[in-house]
Amino acid sequence: MKKSTVVSLGALLTCVMLAGCGSSETASKPAADTTQNASVSESSEETAKEESTEEAKSAWEPSGTITFNISSKAGGNSDLFARTIADICTKEGLVKPTIVINNNSDGGGNIVRIETHDTSDPDNTLLCFSSGDMQSMLSSDIGLTITDFAPLATLAADKQLIFASTNSKYQSFDDIMSAIESGTKLNVGGTKSNEMTAFNMFADELDKADGFNYMMYDSSSESITALMGDHIELAMGSPAAAISYVESGDITPVVALSSERFEAPLDTAPTMEELGYKTVENPMWRSVIASASMSEEAQQYWSDVFKKVSESDAWKEYLSKYLLSPYYNDLETTRQIMTDANDAYLADK
Repeated sequence: MKKSTVVSLGALLTCVMLAGCGSSETASKPAADTTQNASVSESSEETAKEESTEEAKSAWEPSGTITFNISSKAGGNSDLFARTIADICTKEGLVKPTIVINNNSDGGGNIVRIETHDTSDPDNTLLCFSSGDMQSMLSSDIGLTITDFAPLATLAADKQLIFASTNSKYQSFDDIMSAIESGTKLNVGGTKSNEMTAFNMFADELDKADGFNYMMYDSSSESITALMGDHIELAMGSPAAAISYVESGDITPVVALSSERFEAPLDTAPTMEELGYKTVENPMWRSVIASASMSEEAQQYWSDVFKKVSESDAWKEYLSKYLLSPYYNDLETTRQIMTDANDAYLADK
């Protein structure tokens, strides 16, 4: 009898222990599930936020008038570049609002750069900007660098040539060298930036820097006009600004500051290497930037628009007509290109 009781009590204890373990396991499972559900919920919320942000970026569109600022006068390279972009945006329906071109070369172009930076409507304000413009800005005392702007896209690159009037007695490189070696000092016109840098490289390679007077103009079109009016003997210029005057017979290309000759009608100008010197070239990228206060949504919108511009037939025709190189880069790549150029210039300053 006692033995039977002991067995029964043992069995009872075993059942109680098993029940306790089962109860403990059952109780712990909901806690694990709750933690997992909370993690999934947080992840879903984060994903939803990211998707919402991306949707906002893609949904943003400009409203009201868009101002496209240009830091040079009408008719120059930058003016042609910006007006072509604006024209394509309008004609191909890439941008709905009206785009107004604003030329302002005051202060060497720095006034309009300051206005772009300080604008009260950053999402609808664009600025035509080249590597030459960057040099001009950084060499001034306005206190702005590329970190004060939002690079949006680069779309083209071009190089320079040296031109002479068809009425001038300096029709070739040999004519130029003969004049300098005889003690004649030649007046050369060009912009204060890439053109001046390229010409200085040319003069340094010849070791004849003292044989020239460099006269600064607000745009390539102004220096070419001065050349045709016999106010200067030579002028710097890119194909975009000069080709129509070459075709009309008003000016002639004398030297190509490039690693290879340009296409007709500029192919008569030899490269420095052909003339027995080292290659001289200073490619200029052309881009569009905005104030650093432009929203991320607007930055992405404009970068996408400019990509479509670069892919259009009208843009390809523009590049071909003015002998420019295709050079589209999105906002991330453009930001890196400009940051590198900005830092390199300041390091040498």
